Amino acid sequence: MAEGNALLTRYGYPQRGTAEELSAWLHTDTPYPNPDPADLLGVPFLVVHEIVEIDETKRRGLRITQDVIVRNMEIINDAHLTAAEIELRIAAAERKLPYVASRFADLESWCEDPLLTEDQKARYESFRERVSGWLRKSAEEVTEEL
Repeated sequence: MAEGNALLTRYGYPQRGTAEELSAWLHTDTPYPNPDPADLLGVPFLVVHEIVEIDETKRRGLRITQDVIVRNMEIINDAHLTAAEIELRIAAAERKLPYVASRFADLESWCEDPLLTEDQKARYESFRERVSGWLRKSAEEVTEEL
């Protein structure tokens, strides 16, 4: 958690997370597979993603409960997109474009999620196009763009 919080601080994002919140979040009911906590904690950018997703959910007035995700899919999908954008922006700023590329298949699958509203689908697709553009550039060019 510390490394995820440190990355958020380094890049000027206000979100912060705790191990307790992350544990609760990873045990909620969800229509998607939850990541393995040990695997997630080994990847600082995924930790950033989860911290931001939790924070965005709470900022929208929700508490972390067992059914918070399944009962609030539209809000959660918005929080997820914000989390993905920050996760991949930080990874790109850290010049970890191979990591960004490794997440591109996930991003493509998110665009096909039948639980997205039409507006959300358009925003996810726009983000996918931006990330695709990053992957066609050098790390220096992407860092300048961010």
